[in-house]
Amino acid sequence: MLNKLQTGLGLTSICMIWAMLIIQLSVTWLVSEQYSHGFLIPLLSFYLLLKSPSNKIIEGKTSFLQGKAWIFLGIPLMISLIPIWIITGANSDWRLINVVLFVIVFLLTLIPFYDHGGWINIKYKIFPLLFFAVAIPWPLATDLQLTQWFQIRVSSIIVDILQLMEHEASLQGTVIDVGVFGQIGIDQACSGINGLQASFVVSLFFGAYYRFKIVNRIILFISGGIIAIILNLLRAFSLSFIKVKGKGHLLEQTLFSIGTWDFPSLHDLVGWIETSIIFVLIFLLARSARGGLFLKILGNEPNNWKNLSTFPSVIYSIMLILFTSISFGLSEYHFRSQEKEFLNMPKLKLNLNNGLIFKEKIQISNQIAAQLHFESAHSYQWQKETSSRFNPYTQKRSINPTKEYWQAFEANWDSGGACTAVLSTHSPESCLPLTGLTQINPPIGQKPILIPIKIENREVLFEAYEFSRNYRKLFVFRCFWPHKLAPGQTNLFPRGGYNFEGRIRSALRGQRNVGGTMLALALANVDSLDSAIVKLQSLSNQRLSLSD
Repeated sequence: MLNKLQTGLGLTSICMIWAMLIIQLSVTWLVSEQYSHGFLIPLLSFYLLLKSPSNKIIEGKTSFLQGKAWIFLGIPLMISLIPIWIITGANSDWRLINVVLFVIVFLLTLIPFYDHGGWINIKYKIFPLLFFAVAIPWPLATDLQLTQWFQIRVSSIIVDILQLMEHEASLQGTVIDVGVFGQIGIDQACSGINGLQASFVVSLFFGAYYRFKIVNRIILFISGGIIAIILNLLRAFSLSFIKVKGKGHLLEQTLFSIGTWDFPSLHDLVGWIETSIIFVLIFLLARSARGGLFLKILGNEPNNWKNLSTFPSVIYSIMLILFTSISFGLSEYHFRSQEKEFLNMPKLKLNLNNGLIFKEKIQISNQIAAQLHFESAHSYQWQKETSSRFNPYTQKRSINPTKEYWQAFEANWDSGGACTAVLSTHSPESCLPLTGLTQINPPIGQKPILIPIKIENREVLFEAYEFSRNYRKLFVFRCFWPHKLAPGQTNLFPRGGYNFEGRIRSALRGQRNVGGTMLALALANVDSLDSAIVKLQSLSNQRLSLSD
C-alpha cells in the first residue's frame, strides 16, 4: 500500500513539473514553424523512456548523496520554481528561461530515481529525458545569425547556378532579382533552418532506436544535417526556377480547393515534401548502417513500465506538488493583482480614407501570417496623388518609387505570449538588410533612438531606423501600443525590455503581455532623419488616432 502511495504521488509530482515546462514551451511551438515539431517530442521522449533498459538496483548506498539528494538539491530547486514561473509570466518568449526551467525539471525528475538506486538507476533514463531538449528553442541571437547566414549562402549559390544556366539573375541582400519575372525572397523557411532542425530530431531518434554506439550516432547526426542542407538547396532552387520560368504565381496560390478546404500552395507543399524526404533518407541511412536480419531495435523490445516506477519520499512528492501548485497560483495572483492598477488604453488606428492620396493594398503572404500569428493585420503603401504614376493606356495609377511615399504594416494581437514572442524575432534590423538595404542608424548592435510623437493628447514612442540603397534612403518608424499600461508607464517596444534587468523588472511589476497593436511606418525618398520625423508627426496629426 505504501509503495502504491509513493508511486502515485511521485508520478503526479513529476507530471506536474513536465506540464509546467510544456506549457511554457508551447508558446514558441505555436508561433514558430521552426519549432512546431515540439508537440511531438514529449511523445518520442516517453517512448524512448519506456523502451530503455533498467538495471537491477543494488541495495545499499553507493555515494554519500544518495538518499539525501532530495534535501540538498531537490528542495532548493523546488523553491526556485516560484520566481522562475513568475518571470516566465512576463517573459514567455525568453529562451534563456526555457533552458533554466528545463534543467530544473530534468534534475527534479532524476532525483527520486537517484535516491532510490544511485547512478545505475538513472543512467538509461538520461538520454530519453535529454532528448526533450531538441524541442527547446535555440538562443535568439544564435538562431537569427544562423538563419541569416544560411539565407545569404543559399541565395548566393542559387544566383550562381541561374547565371550558369544563362538566366538573368542578380542578388540584393538575400533577394534574387530575375528581371521581368520579379524577385525571389529566400525567407526563413527556404534558408534551410527548418529542415536542419528536423534532421537533428530524426537523427537523434533513429540513433537511439537502432541502438547505435556514440560514434555512430555522431556520424548519423552529421550525415542528417548534410542531407537537410542539400535538400533545402534543391528546394530553394526548384522554387526559383519556377519563378524564372514565369510561373511565380503558382508559389503562393492554392493549387485547388474542395469546398471550403484549400490545398496547400506549391511553396508549402514543396516544404512538406522536403521534410518527408529528409525523414525517409535518414531512416534508410540508419537502417542500412545497422544491417543484419535480426535487428536489435527498440520496436522489438517490450515496454519497460518499471522505468516509470519511482518511490520518492512521500514528503518529497508532496513538497514538489505543493511548490508547483504555489508557482501557478502565486504567479497568477501576482499578475492579476498588478493588472488591476493598469489602465485600459484606447486603440491605435491608421486612417487612409481621406485626403488626396493614391493607396495600394499590399497582400500579406501566408508565410508572414503563419510567422506572426496575429488576430488581424493590414498593409498599405500610399503617396500624394500628384506624385503617383498614371498609365494612359490602362487608366490606372501606381506608386512612383522615385518620389516620396509611405508604407505601413499594422498587426493586432488580443492577448497571450505570441505577441512578444514573434516581435522579438521580427525587427527592421534583422529583416530589411536581407532585402539588400544597408542599415545606417542605429549602428548594428545598438538600440534605436526613441521618437516621441503626439497623437491627440497622448505621447506615443516610436523607434527610428535609417536604411539606404542606391543612394536612396528609407526611414522606418515602429511602435507597439499595448492594450494596458501601468500608470505613468510609456509604450516601450517589447524589445526595449529585452535585457536581463528589463525582463526581471517587468516580472516584478506584474507586466504580463496583454496584447496590443504593432504599427510600422516606412518613409522612402526623404533626405534626412529630421525631415522624416517632421513628416511622421504631420502624418500622425492627419491619419493616426486613439479611440476606444
